[in-house]
Amino acid sequence: MSSQNPRPPRRRIAGERRPSRPDAGRPEPQDEPVSPEEPPPVPGEAVAPPAPPSSPGPDGSRGTGGRPAPSWLVVAALGVVALVLVVTAGVLGLFTWSWSDVRSQDAVDEASRTAPAAAERASVAILSYGYTSLAADEKAAERYMTPGYKKKYADTFDRLVKPNATKVRAKVEAEVKASGVAHADADRVNVLLYVNQTTRSTANGGEPQVALNRVQLSMVKTGGTWLVDDITSY
Repeated sequence: MSSQNPRPPRRRIAGERRPSRPDAGRPEPQDEPVSPEEPPPVPGEAVAPPAPPSSPGPDGSRGTGGRPAPSWLVVAALGVVALVLVVTAGVLGLFTWSWSDVRSQDAVDEASRTAPAAAERASVAILSYGYTSLAADEKAAERYMTPGYKKKYADTFDRLVKPNATKVRAKVEAEVKASGVAHADADRVNVLLYVNQTTRSTANGGEPQVALNRVQLSMVKTGGTWLVDDITSY
């Protein structure tokens, strides 16, 4: 084999430009764009893997990594349950109290409606009499009285009414003009009545005389019937 001598480098003439390098016209490589959905990792920062989904517990709920609930959460739940129980008991107690109160008020309203009518009938029988029918008038009046007041009425009728009515031949008729409830309980009602008594007797020559009376009858409910337990005149 024959060896070839390398060609000596050619000297540049003054003013001649240096030839360009073979890779001078190539474009510089550019960095590839990074997708906005996946930001580039920071150098030196460890990327944590995604956390696995929590598995359901025995009661079907998903806990936080299987850790027990905080103690403050348990205390708060017990407090809510206790509050619900207290409120429920209070509502039930209020309902019982309200129902009892309503029933009591209904009984008072019923007494206020029925007692005045009984008092009007009783007052007409008690305050009316005639000198020719005193015994029958007394018995008619006693039907509207309690046993206690019946004795008091009989004593007054025997001492005052019978002697005076016979002496002047008096005949008295009572007429109720108005009535109203002064006080009412479920079994006792005080009824105020305005009663006109017209009297004819020999003391006034047989001419009628009208007395405008105001009386209060204390009515007591006995065996479902309103009876007079006392009479007060004004």
